[in-house]
Amino acid sequence: MSMTAARTLTSPQMAALRQILQRYRGQGGAYLLPCLHEAQAVTGWLDADTCTEISRALNVPLVQVHEVIEFYTLFYNEPVGRRIVRVCDDPPCFLAGSSEIVRACARQLGVDEKGGTSSDGRVTLEIHPCLGRCEQAPFLMIDDDAHGHVQPAQIPDLLGEGA
Repeated sequence: MSMTAARTLTSPQMAALRQILQRYRGQGGAYLLPCLHEAQAVTGWLDADTCTEISRALNVPLVQVHEVIEFYTLFYNEPVGRRIVRVCDDPPCFLAGSSEIVRACARQLGVDEKGGTSSDGRVTLEIHPCLGRCEQAPFLMIDDDAHGHVQPAQIPDLLGEGA
């Protein structure tokens, strides 16, 4: 993934990001995770300029910001869809049919079965090693909504029209 991507923020996004950075200014690395979460909630993903501003505000090395973003799978350094579909593919989910769920999602979204963002930029499909719901295999999340014991035939209804 590229850490060089940049984009223009809207005025409301800029104002919200400024407030976040002001609140965390000088707090140090202990506040890096909450600052990244809040910034991403406003901007959608963490571009190079936003990462630089977070580094400066918290007074942490820029490389540390990049390392945290690369380590945690729920931080994005590239554009993602407004909606995120996460399909678990850990062993219990795989044995329960997660590969068919991935295939159905990919087909509906028009993306590769390894994941990706739809051509209209609305939805991103991600494959995750564990979402912590093995007892509900196969399991997926659509944004913050959890769906267990999913069947391929449910995917069109779960993703909805236009997904």
